[in-house]
Amino acid sequence: MMTCNEARELIPWYVAGSLSAHEVGELAVHVADCSDCRAQLARDVSLGIDLEGALKSLPGIPSGGFEKVSRQIKRLPSTGVDIGSFLAGLSVGLSARGSGAPLKADLKLLGYRIPLLGNEDKLGGQHDR
Repeated sequence: MMTCNEARELIPWYVAGSLSAHEVGELAVHVADCSDCRAQLARDVSLGIDLEGALKSLPGIPSGGFEKVSRQIKRLPSTGVDIGSFLAGLSVGLSARGSGAPLKADLKLLGYRIPLLGNEDKLGGQHDR
């Protein structure tokens, strides 16, 4: 026999139409005997219908909208991430510029930057200031 906790976990999946026929059958048996879960199912079905209606009322993407956003993204400044240990003086950084630029990676060790990937600098390392 299904518990209320199990039924409540399945209800959103039922609303989304993602349950197997066996799971739908088990849920139906449970909600037939459980007024709390039946009420939860009714609320979630109602919410699903409201959300679907709200999404349908949203305007579509205007013609050329995707291309415009894509051009704007390519003009964004570079993005980077550094991970490591300040105390050990070691970090690894990754950065990328726009969608068409190569990935760069640097190793920073005790204040020196050593290019690892995508850098055109000499491999001797440069001191960070």
